[in-house]
Amino acid sequence: MAGIGKTALARKIYNNRIIIAHFGVRAWCSVSQTYNRRELVLQILKQITGDHHSNYVNLDYPEDILRKCLYGKRYFVVLDNIWDGKAWDDFQSCFPDSDCGSRIMLTTRDKGMASYAKRYCDPYSLSFLKDEKSWELLQKRVFQRGNSCPLELVKLGQLVAKKCKGIPSLIIMIAEILSRKREASSWLKVAYDVSSYVSDKEISMKTVQSSYDHLPDHLKPCLLYMGLFPKNYEIPVSDLLKWWIAEEFVQNIDTLKLEELSENCLCDLVRSNLVVVSKTRLNGKMRRCIVLDQVREFCLRKITEEKFMQLIVPYSYPDQPEEQRLCMYIQDRTMTSDFKESDQEFIVHPKFSILDHKNPFRLLNNLKLVRVLHLLDIYLDNSLPTAFQSLAHLRYLSIFVKAFDFKWVSHLLHLQTLRVRSSYIMISPAIWKMSKLRHVDINEFPVTICEDHIVLHNLKTLGMCSMSVADMTRKFWDKFPNLEELRLHINEFGDHNSDYSSSALMNLDIIFPSRLKCLSLSEIFLTDELVSSIAKLRCLETLELSEIYFTGEKHWDLSDNTFVQLKFLQLHRVFMTKWCCSDDSFPLLECLVVNNCSKLEEIPDTFAEIIPLRLVKVIDCSDSVGNSAVKIRGVMDNYGRPIQVHISKKDKMMMQAAIVRRISMSIYFVLL
Repeated sequence: MAGIGKTALARKIYNNRIIIAHFGVRAWCSVSQTYNRRELVLQILKQITGDHHSNYVNLDYPEDILRKCLYGKRYFVVLDNIWDGKAWDDFQSCFPDSDCGSRIMLTTRDKGMASYAKRYCDPYSLSFLKDEKSWELLQKRVFQRGNSCPLELVKLGQLVAKKCKGIPSLIIMIAEILSRKREASSWLKVAYDVSSYVSDKEISMKTVQSSYDHLPDHLKPCLLYMGLFPKNYEIPVSDLLKWWIAEEFVQNIDTLKLEELSENCLCDLVRSNLVVVSKTRLNGKMRRCIVLDQVREFCLRKITEEKFMQLIVPYSYPDQPEEQRLCMYIQDRTMTSDFKESDQEFIVHPKFSILDHKNPFRLLNNLKLVRVLHLLDIYLDNSLPTAFQSLAHLRYLSIFVKAFDFKWVSHLLHLQTLRVRSSYIMISPAIWKMSKLRHVDINEFPVTICEDHIVLHNLKTLGMCSMSVADMTRKFWDKFPNLEELRLHINEFGDHNSDYSSSALMNLDIIFPSRLKCLSLSEIFLTDELVSSIAKLRCLETLELSEIYFTGEKHWDLSDNTFVQLKFLQLHRVFMTKWCCSDDSFPLLECLVVNNCSKLEEIPDTFAEIIPLRLVKVIDCSDSVGNSAVKIRGVMDNYGRPIQVHISKKDKMMMQAAIVRRISMSIYFVLL
């Protein structure tokens, strides 16, 4: 991104004494987004020849002259701030490769451009400075000549450095301000709102504008939408992708691939350095992302200029920091509500002087065309049935309510995503008539058999649902032909005291949807038949098992099973003592998480034979399990395939606190 230090690092290399001595000629050229090829070639030519006085303007073919001047020489040329492959194609023909050890260095904000131009080495990506390095740079700039920071300013200085978010150019600008203000009160003001102290804010805006102008048209509304979130808010990626689809920012002829296309859009914004990934999942995918302050400020300006959305007056206390406020925006037919997980208030409409966060639906009376409604962190009363009658255009609904009846939303025929947190779910066959549904995420609900003629072609995510093995038939799953993610509790396996070995269920053919990519199973007995059915899923990439029991000997033998595409395996409270695998059980596994498997003795040493494996994470297991993970790492290190091994145990006090919170939540629901 702009200000991360690309040009500064390139300039440092360019002016290095060893570089100057090594290369016969050097040239520096700033390309930028719009450029005149002829003028830049002439600029390079003057540096190469050292003749800044001759009139090169009348040359017919300056590129030929430049090639001849460079041929046979060891040259070093820097093309700074190059934007796209076309610019590189324009220039590379000017630089002959006469096998003299010449070098060309490019700086760019676009990772795709860097990959396009690479020849002999991968692009070098500059990362944000860590907090310690940010503080180190800030100190050097504020207290020059080796002076150290006074003790009373250290904590405040570290806070200011942290607020600069690891951007070197911003740290340097803020350091200039702090060097003139040595009082703690002044530093505290700067720490409170770093962005307001940046002197060349317009230059910063122009920098972001140039990146924005370079975006394809379909990415621009996606970025502006992200600017609506509060400052420093870490946007959950899985929700963001669904919101984009609901708002129709992402469109494709093949509607089944909307999620994939939406994720590609976010990746493009990350590659353009306008969006930053703040947290990743264990499988390497993006979990949360943010837009930095200057990008967000630009987006808010652009939103106003282009009338993209309009702010409805947010409710906030006068001294409440912006990142703790809630915002509500509308766009003729749309509304989004954005808030932190800790917020307990809803948006105040100007008409209402008293905040009623238990009944926010009065605010929606004049917003009947709303598409996105995210209220998962606000406990709602039972006025839902009436409230939803007027919201027929909803495409995304996420709510937290004491009791929920599917009939309340069965008329929402455009609904794509339904997320519900509730202590009591009333099922209704009406849900199967909502043909646009793509994602159903409910804490737990029983699945009922739907009518024979109904098929939900768009459904991709379903859970957490409970159903019987007898209902898990091919005929049933054929009603969801494109289901990719399933979270399931198979309720026949819940009787821990039964003589399970004599159960007729062990002889049933257990069937799962054939296109599953992600499967989560909880609170079940794991039989050979069940494992065999899972192994038959040729597209399965993620498998999560939680609260898993075994009959007879607590052994899990996978020697005869191969999970051909599995990349991520998570085991949580799987009550086995021994675990056996063959070398071929997990040929593509990249990440293994073993969490609170208290009876397990060790991880099979055959995991050291898995070439793609890059991470083993052990949480709250016996020392022998941790030792086996370390042993696997040692073997793979010897093979030249180093992996990461993370071993941790939760503090007992934290575990007790978690239990207390769960008990308190149970009491809360009972009281409700």
